[in-house]
Amino acid sequence: MIQKYKEKLSESKGRKNYIDEQMSLKLKEYDRLIGFQEDLQQAQMFLQAVAQKTQEQLKYHIRDIVQLAIDTVFPGECEFDIVFEIKRGKTEARLIFLEEGEEVDPLRDNAGGFVDMASLGLRIASWSLGETRPVIILDEPMKNLDKNKRLFGAQVIKDLSTELGLQFIIVTHDSEITNVADKVFEIQRERKGGYLISIGG
Repeated sequence: MIQKYKEKLSESKGRKNYIDEQMSLKLKEYDRLIGFQEDLQQAQMFLQAVAQKTQEQLKYHIRDIVQLAIDTVFPGECEFDIVFEIKRGKTEARLIFLEEGEEVDPLRDNAGGFVDMASLGLRIASWSLGETRPVIILDEPMKNLDKNKRLFGAQVIKDLSTELGLQFIIVTHDSEITNVADKVFEIQRERKGGYLISIGG
C-alpha cells in the first residue's frame, strides 16, 4: 500500500516537473512574443511618422503648384488645399476649394474654371514628381473658362511648355486655344466613315 502511494507521488512529481518545464517554455515564448509585439508597434509608429511626413511634403508641393495655376487666371479668388483622411484602412486625399474660407463645390457652374486650372496644376505636379517623359496630354483643358480667361489659360500652357521643356498634346474643339499652338492637327470625320487629317500651324 505504501509502495503504491510512493509510486503515485513519484508519478505526480514527474507530471509536475513536466508541467513546470512546459510553463517555463510558454513563459519564455510569451516574453518573446511581447517583445516582438513591442517591436512591431515601434515599427508601425515609425512608418506612420514617415508616411505623415511624406504626405505633408507632397501636400505642400502639390498645393503650391495647383494654387499657382489657379492664381494665374483667378488671382485671389480661390484657395486650394489637400486633406489626407484614413478611410477603410487606407489614406485618401480629398481636394478642396475654398472661397473666403468656406469650402465650395468645385463642380458648380461658376467654379468649373477653378477645376480646369487645378487639373492643369495637378498634371504638372504629378509630372514633376516622377521621372517621366516631358509630354502631357490634355483633353479640353479650358472648357469651363470664359473666352478671355480661356485665351489667357492657353497662353499659360504655352509658357509652361517653353519654361519647363514640356510638350503638351491638347485635344480640343476650341479653335481659340489652337492659336497659341506650334502645330495643329485638324481631324474631320468624312461621310464614308473615314477621317481626314490636315496639318497647320
